Amino acid sequence: MAGTWPNLDASDMEARVRTYLNEVTAGFFTQAEIYRWLSLAHKDIAQKTLCVRRILDAKTTASTRNVTTNCYKVLHVEYIPSSGREVMLTKIDPLRAGHYPTSGTQPQYWYEFGSAIGIDPIPDGTYNLRLYVADMPKMSYLSFASFTEGVGATNWTDSGTGWACGATAAHTGTGPDTLTYNTALATSNCNITIVFTVSGVGTGGSVTPTIGTAGVAVTANGIHMQTIAATTPWTMVFSGANTISIDNLYIYKEADFASATDQTELPSAWQHLMVLYATYNGLLKDKRYAPAQMIEGIYNNELAYLKQSIVEVIPDGRNSLKYV
Repeated sequence: MAGTWPNLDASDMEARVRTYLNEVTAGFFTQAEIYRWLSLAHKDIAQKTLCVRRILDAKTTASTRNVTTNCYKVLHVEYIPSSGREVMLTKIDPLRAGHYPTSGTQPQYWYEFGSAIGIDPIPDGTYNLRLYVADMPKMSYLSFASFTEGVGATNWTDSGTGWACGATAAHTGTGPDTLTYNTALATSNCNITIVFTVSGVGTGGSVTPTIGTAGVAVTANGIHMQTIAATTPWTMVFSGANTISIDNLYIYKEADFASATDQTELPSAWQHLMVLYATYNGLLKDKRYAPAQMIEGIYNNELAYLKQSIVEVIPDGRNSLKYV
């Protein structure tokens, strides 16, 4: 297995496709074609099953109803107050905005509208939200087991003296101080998803990730995920204030398969279906329409089965419908 078990990388999936097509060495089926079919496959699977799920940090803007989401589909929205219990917002029809009774000025309702969501009542300030979304799969791009300050390409540069780097990147002092990765990481605009763990938050502690565009300021311990529309070229920057630490940084890039080590973030249970999809397209190219139709049927049936057994949680009794 070329990939990191249980995940498969492009090299391993190409080998499986070629085995099914009975062409071990590239001839009639080029590597570029197979990579293109695999790229189409992981998008097709995600669109049809909504199997790529994220919990994204987001925030409102004062006097602005819309919140940009940078995802495929928002499923639920949660309001995170500065203190007290988080509250799931009620989804409404856009035509009902402003017509429901409200209690206070905090977010209470939401609706989908294009690439954004609308919040009701119109926010009178900045409110923190969690977006429970289904998304398109990205490629595993970078991970950081530790942070090293220095002048090397794979090191980080501190704008002041606030950051101390090692297994974690810890900020102390008033700040804000920036911690910048020394290498520009992309040459084209794309969506980037970052995942990082925040710990040791002190009074006034916060950290804001920036990839050309600023993300959401994080002020609470835990695992945080944000999708940011990156500019060209983009650099990973963390702006820290007061006491806070970051760890376990993972970066996922919006891209197609292009090299043997590329690995999709599509959950492992679905990855074998990408091989079937690519095999189906190869059989079509070879004008073997009957086997292609058979593989297409297997692919679609497997999609339906896995969606029902993994993605869709269907209430099976009265207890499943209770709200506490």
